[in-house]
Amino acid sequence: MKITITNTHVDEKQWSKGDRSGTIRTQEATAENAFFRNRVRLDLGKEPPYPVGEYELDLEANVSVGDFGDFKLARKPKLTRIEAKPVLAKAG
Repeated sequence: MKITITNTHVDEKQWSKGDRSGTIRTQEATAENAFFRNRVRLDLGKEPPYPVGEYELDLEANVSVGDFGDFKLARKPKLTRIEAKPVLAKAG
């Protein structure tokens, strides 16, 4: 699945519940495959934002089986950067 990052802006939301609190940090991206193209949020945890560019999300590396036999997607997905192909100069 292709993931496209168009900016490095990070959304931060504070939360608290009882005596616990924290910050949820996310970055917007576009996920696309042969069947859909949608905006998604990537959970960053404490990591820096992904640089602008195109990435590959390997579903086999990011999906596991939960305690009750259901599929579980990694909370912080592992993305692999797609290297830009060099542009060949046209002979003229």
